Amino acid sequence: MSYKTIRLTACCIFFMVLLSAGCNGTSTTSEDMTLYQSTEHGFSIEYPEEWSENVQEAGTQFSFEFTDFDGLLSASVYLQYECQELVSSDYIAQSKTYLSSVPGYELISERTVSISNGISGREIVAKGDIGTGEVEKFRFVFLVRGQQGFSYGVHGEPAEFDDQEEIVEAIMDSFKLLSTFTFAPPEPWPGGTYTGSGFSITIPEGWCQYPVLRSEHVCHFAPVEKSPSVHISVQTCPEDATLQDYVDSVVESIPTSGYWANFNLTSKRSVTVGGTSAYELVFTGMSDLSPGYTIKCKYLIIFHGEQAFWVMASTYPEAFQQHEAIIDDVIYSFRPR
Repeated sequence: MSYKTIRLTACCIFFMVLLSAGCNGTSTTSEDMTLYQSTEHGFSIEYPEEWSENVQEAGTQFSFEFTDFDGLLSASVYLQYECQELVSSDYIAQSKTYLSSVPGYELISERTVSISNGISGREIVAKGDIGTGEVEKFRFVFLVRGQQGFSYGVHGEPAEFDDQEEIVEAIMDSFKLLSTFTFAPPEPWPGGTYTGSGFSITIPEGWCQYPVLRSEHVCHFAPVEKSPSVHISVQTCPEDATLQDYVDSVVESIPTSGYWANFNLTSKRSVTVGGTSAYELVFTGMSDLSPGYTIKCKYLIIFHGEQAFWVMASTYPEAFQQHEAIIDDVIYSFRPR
C-alpha cells in the first residue's frame, strides 16, 4: 500500500508523526538510551532517555513518537495493519514512489538491512520535505511482517542530523521485532449486507471493516488499497429542520468546520435512496485526516425519523471516475430501518 492511500483513511507517517525534536547541540550515546517495547504490536526500539514518547492511534494505523525539545531531530515508528498479508516488494516499492514525490527529494543512499527473526527491510537515506514544510534529512527503513507494515527512522534539520550521527545510528540499530504480537488485524468482509444501528448497507466481498476514525462514525469499510473508502455517520436531526435546510447548513458550515480545507462543492442534488428522499453532495477538499492531499467525496445525507444519516465515500480526484461506479453501488445500497 502506498503512503498516499494510507492518508485517505487514517494519517500517513509523515503527517501522523510530525515531531518537534532536537538534541540541544549535545551528542547522546547508546548508554543514555531508554527501551520502548510494545508486546501488543511486537516491536521494540530505544530512544534517548531525556526524550518524551507519544502514541497516536487511528484505527489500524499507529504512530509512536520519540521527541526532544528543540525541533531539530525526531524519531518515529509508524505501523499499519491490513486484512491480508502484505507483499514486501510492493509495500517497499510504493513507499519509495511516495518518497520520491515529496518536494526537494534527493536520494542519498539505499540498501537492504537485516532486522530480526529473518526479516529484512529497505533503508532509504534522503533529503526532502516530508510534511514539515522544510527540506530535512531522513533515514527510514520499510519492512513487512505478515499483515503488518512498518516504517521507522529519524528525520531532522540536515546539519543537526549529520552532527548527531551517533544518536541516529543508535536509534536505527536498536529497532527489533518481537517474536509475537497480540493486536488482532482486521479481517476481510465476506460480502453482503452489513446491518448497523438503524440501517443496512451492502459491502463488496474482500473489502475490510476498519475501526472508525471519528467518534461520530459508526462504521468504516474500504478495499485493501484503502481507496475508495466508505464511512457512515449517524447524527440527530435538528428540531424543525427540513432536509434541504439541513443540507444547505452543512454545505455552508463545512469550510469553517476545521475538518476541511480548500472545500469546493462540485454538485448538490436531490435524489432518492430506496424510496427515501436524500441529498447527494460531490466535493473536493483537504481533510484533516489527510493533510496536504486533496480528496474527492460523494456524500448522501438522509433523514429518517429523528436521525440524519451521512453515507460518505471518498477517493483521490484522479481515481474518482474509475471508482464512481463502485462508490454508487455501495452508498446507494444504504437503507434506513
